[in-house]
Amino acid sequence: MMTSRGKALVDSLWYVIPLAITVLVNAVVRPFMASELNGEVVRKGASVRGSDTYWVFDAVTRSEHPWQTRFLETSDGALALVTLAVIAVLFVWRSFGRKGR
Repeated sequence: MMTSRGKALVDSLWYVIPLAITVLVNAVVRPFMASELNGEVVRKGASVRGSDTYWVFDAVTRSEHPWQTRFLETSDGALALVTLAVIAVLFVWRSFGRKGR
């Protein structure tokens, strides 16, 4: 049987793991992919939290790698927003899933 502290840790991982994956993807994976495809970095805005980053590609690269370029042309902020939506859905799902227990 799991203690309440262990249960709280497992519960928090449901929300921390998607956030950590998105941070890792935005900080490491996307810049590496973009450099391999010779993408041009675009940074919009300059706020306290940083700029919103995405990459643009020429037509040839876009036609050769449509899924990768579409993923990289999506901004970091849009991916963060999708992650927050996933976390919200997980929170609601986990909250309502416990009502019967």
